[in-house]
Amino acid sequence: MRDQLLDVTEPAPGTLVETDRNSSMVTTWTVLAADTGVTTVRVRTTWNGAGGIGGFFERTFAPKGLARVYSDLIARLDAELAAG
Repeated sequence: MRDQLLDVTEPAPGTLVETDRNSSMVTTWTVLAADTGVTTVRVRTTWNGAGGIGGFFERTFAPKGLARVYSDLIARLDAELAAG
């Protein structure tokens, strides 16, 4: 767990970019609507990790942790939209 101070921008319709003021982490959310009533939500996070042994653990475990967090968030979003 780590604190973030985010700036959020919308560089294009359907795209939000979260830029962390405390690190190099940038997360891009993209929402693509389809004609069939299905919407695809994509999330991509990039950052320049630490070096050395700390960086090794960060590169090993952070992507899996972020994948769990984002999968849960998207599942909750899907459930909320389905209920509405």
